[in-house]
Amino acid sequence: MGRAAEMAVLSRLADSTLAGEGQAAFVVGEAGLGKTTVLEQAAAAAERRGLQVLQGSAQDLEEAWPFAFISRCLRLEESPSDARRARVAEVLRGDARYGVPGAKSEAAGAYAATIEAMIGLVEDLCAQGPLALFLDDLQWADSASVAVLHKLVRSVHQLPLLVVGAHRPVSRAGEVDHLSRSPIAGNRTLLELAPLDTEAVAALLADLCGRSAGPRLRRMAEGAAGNPLYLTELIAALRREHAIETGETTADVAAGYSLPPLTALVTHRLRHLRDDVLQVLRVASVLGASCTTAELAAAVDLPLRDLLAVIGEAEAAGVLRDTGQHLRFRHELIRHALYDAVPGSVRAMLHMRAAQCLAEAGAAPERVAEHLLNGLPSPDFLITWLEGSAARLTTRAPTMALRLLTTALELGDPTAAGYANLRLHHALAQLSCGLLAEAEESARCALAKAPDPGWECLMRWIVIQAAFARGRPDLALAEARAGCRPDVPEIEAVRLQAFSAVCLFALGDLTEAGAVASRARRAADKAGDSQALAGALHVLAAKRFLETPDAEAVELARQASRLTPDTMHPAQWVGLQLALVNYYVDLDLGHDAQRTLAALRIPVERTGGMFLPWYHLSCALLAFHAGRWDDALAEIASGLDCGGQDALSRALRAVAALIAVHRGRRPLAEAHLTALLTEVDHSTVAAFYEYLPLCAGVLLDEARGDARRAYSRLAEAFDSGVGHLPGQLILGFLTPDLVRLALAHGDQANAQRYAAAAQRRADHSGGLYHLGDAYRCQGLLSGDPDLLMEAVRCYRNAPRPLNAAHALTDAAELLARRGRLDDARVLLDQALDTFARMGAVRDAAQATSRLRAVAVRRGSHRTRTGSRDGWEALTHTERLVAEHVAEGCSNPEIASRLSIARSTVSTHVSSILRKLAMTSRVEIAAEVTRRQKSGGPPPQD
Repeated sequence: MGRAAEMAVLSRLADSTLAGEGQAAFVVGEAGLGKTTVLEQAAAAAERRGLQVLQGSAQDLEEAWPFAFISRCLRLEESPSDARRARVAEVLRGDARYGVPGAKSEAAGAYAATIEAMIGLVEDLCAQGPLALFLDDLQWADSASVAVLHKLVRSVHQLPLLVVGAHRPVSRAGEVDHLSRSPIAGNRTLLELAPLDTEAVAALLADLCGRSAGPRLRRMAEGAAGNPLYLTELIAALRREHAIETGETTADVAAGYSLPPLTALVTHRLRHLRDDVLQVLRVASVLGASCTTAELAAAVDLPLRDLLAVIGEAEAAGVLRDTGQHLRFRHELIRHALYDAVPGSVRAMLHMRAAQCLAEAGAAPERVAEHLLNGLPSPDFLITWLEGSAARLTTRAPTMALRLLTTALELGDPTAAGYANLRLHHALAQLSCGLLAEAEESARCALAKAPDPGWECLMRWIVIQAAFARGRPDLALAEARAGCRPDVPEIEAVRLQAFSAVCLFALGDLTEAGAVASRARRAADKAGDSQALAGALHVLAAKRFLETPDAEAVELARQASRLTPDTMHPAQWVGLQLALVNYYVDLDLGHDAQRTLAALRIPVERTGGMFLPWYHLSCALLAFHAGRWDDALAEIASGLDCGGQDALSRALRAVAALIAVHRGRRPLAEAHLTALLTEVDHSTVAAFYEYLPLCAGVLLDEARGDARRAYSRLAEAFDSGVGHLPGQLILGFLTPDLVRLALAHGDQANAQRYAAAAQRRADHSGGLYHLGDAYRCQGLLSGDPDLLMEAVRCYRNAPRPLNAAHALTDAAELLARRGRLDDARVLLDQALDTFARMGAVRDAAQATSRLRAVAVRRGSHRTRTGSRDGWEALTHTERLVAEHVAEGCSNPEIASRLSIARSTVSTHVSSILRKLAMTSRVEIAAEVTRRQKSGGPPPQD
């Protein structure tokens, strides 16, 4: 009662969802104001109207358990036969991430793959029909579940999805408060429950008492401050005490009664229960709402039949609610009252008993761990259980694993046989949590204490991986070399040697890295070890690609990538494939790059970590060079959305800044560059992309009119290098810009030097893009338009449309200076057409200005700027996505058809809705159908 307005709002939002436009709403209020009742009634109404409904309630005992809340809501464990949920559960287990260094931000590390999988599941469910999620007690939701909800709420506008959450008021800086209060394109509604007004209180009292409340009862009710739970418990307590006097028209409280506190009223229900029932309820309060009747029976050592009788009595007393397999208290205040009544020492023992029962029943390690963390674990049980469960717990919940392993090390006997195993798992848990320095120190300490030889190699690898991942390849190299002793097994020595080559390469010692990698390659071939062979080939390929980018470099990378993923860690295999993609991109082997990326999509999504942003960066670069800048921006958005500020976010933002400068959006470019991480990672894959922030900064300098600074920065990087990588090797693609800037500043000698570098690279690779650079450099130096047109031919066949348009502009200017104005005008038109297709407003303006200075104006006056709104504004990819949306495909299904990531599809759908000024997939489908019926051009395959 008194919540008709809120129910009407939720009903309207359900109508919107049924029509295809998703919504998010959050019901916020103090305990007892009726949030749960509002959600339950809204869920029942939504189900009656045909929405799929999933419900869940967060629990305070599970705040440390990643994805506990959202997993239960999505019924991952309850539906093992559902193939889609089984796939998500597999990703959730995290086997592919075991032993991989984690990120400081869990959302960017171990959790990214699981978040992606859960979003995909929800989108698949939405494709079956409108879906509603009703989520209660969000103030207790674990942070990983909240991260999933953040993404769902941000995407409701493109799905038939209704998300309704409820929580108590929390800190304004909290994750949950940000979730409920941040604006989401008009699709977020905040319902703040106020106390019931006087009229609603009177109606509720009349409903509870069967007649109007008398004056004493009304005065007593005023003390409840309009709290529905307080009023309900008050009337129930008065009835049990036979303290309500009823007349013909009114019901009043007997004289002499005063209003007790809410907690006293809540516990009043418990007074009339038998002691054995109370004892069972106290145990149930400790076990939490995820407890099943079977688990409770084991914990209290009662036959299930007897326990069911006890539960029935508690339900009759209004303490428990019948929710099927899991126990649930009628209100969380009742559970807390029972829980608080149990002495702390007894609670600890009950948690320990629960952990033992769950372990014996084969429950998931996270469920056992939550009770061990809240209890007083027996050292013997804790250590024994961790020996068998630490690995699974670390992949699924590394923070929980680390806390328990720390306790086990404190309680355990350092001289015991299994203590070294605990040390190993402790260091691995630190590694998985992104505590790299701590993991390195733990492993070093374990090595110093002369552990069992069987664990020594594993500990050494933790030191190496942690040191390398935290940007200290020098320390990793020293440890790898220290491990290459005569008594080390042959395969272990070969693997250490191969990783030594990786460290040397990261340190910039390419010559020694190549020599060590060659020796490791021969040794790995002899030993038959794929892991070491892959590492050695990877270094050899990268070294050759930098020095002499040619077919042999690609073949070395292909040999590494051909090694099957079951012979090495999944993460290593994914890394080799992504490295190969980048070789393909630079050598203009676009079809090979696209094919490899298509095969990588699912493995990358399951591995997560830094591989997700790396994958999206690779896709973005492929699209950028091909002139598909909107597709590149979609990939960048997905890459930046993978989690926290990963080192690769520098490269992603730099590509976005490049596009923004080319499109004449200088403030946006400046914002991207300002947001770059200040700390540069020179030891990992991010180092290979440090040229991108440099390029973006230089282009922005030119856009600001400071060509001298742009030239100075480029020239210095070319001679001094970028990080540990030689500038002349990694910046070869910038030689045309260096030649152009050098000539503009009268630096003929250096212009010739840069052109010679471009020619050497082209001679080695024979790639069309590299040949185009060489021709353009020579054409600029010699003032020969024919050489520039040869560059245009190479660029077009590569294809590199931006480069081709710039070479056309250069050639047009030279032709105009020779008096061939008509020929110059034709080339200018071609350049402007290319710039227009990409939206390169700044480049078009520059080209127009340069040619106007030599008396050449465009030969055609047709519109040359692309539309930003309407059907014509949709890119080729967006039209394909729209067609699949019209067929009723979910985002994961579209991703599978187009061989792109699900998150990228989601970005495209949002872009389509924005450009077409639409609010739902239903409207997109209607527009596609209308155009197909009217004979408009359908999207092309």
